[in-house]
Amino acid sequence: MPRVLEGLKRQAVDEIVVVDGNSTDRTAAIARASGARVILQDGRGKGNGFKSFLAKFPLRDEDFYVMLDGDASYDPADLPKVVARLREGCDVVAGARRFYTKAARDFVHNIGNHAISLAARLLFWHAAPDVCTGYWGFRGGALRKMNITAERFDLEADLFSQACRRGLRFEFVPVSYRPRLGEGKLSARDGWMILKRLLKGRFS
Repeated sequence: MPRVLEGLKRQAVDEIVVVDGNSTDRTAAIARASGARVILQDGRGKGNGFKSFLAKFPLRDEDFYVMLDGDASYDPADLPKVVARLREGCDVVAGARRFYTKAARDFVHNIGNHAISLAARLLFWHAAPDVCTGYWGFRGGALRKMNITAERFDLEADLFSQACRRGLRFEFVPVSYRPRLGEGKLSARDGWMILKRLLKGRFS
């Protein structure tokens, strides 16, 4: 996380907010020491972290908000590309990764993500090169229109579904991606949960 915080500071963002999901690795202390605001997450899971941010941070319709994972797999240097598309009129912008394959599990994860993205494209008839990306940008007004109910790793599928169903101006831009340090958290069970979220978003 320190690498991400320093990278965001170099982009001269107005404010850095870290959502802490009751971690035991001094996330909150490190974030506060760097000058970031810390929001304590209600419940467990990535989706609940995002909802905690929405509930506890005062959104402004005209402001831009960018979300990225804190594990340094996404590069803060790509932030200007995301913000540029927001400035040009997009409501939601997502970063499409160039995938890597350095181990068997990487290959399996890539195949799973491509399958999920294909399902999203067919369900919503919208470009979907990387539905499971962890790099997202929003206009504040667009965030207010979304009704996010995901609790775990189905968050991104919920964001995609909401953007499509509510007719928001939504595009993907290419972003860089580094292999995650340590074991990935996604499992086949999470993949099915993500697919179910897409189906629910399309037909409910």
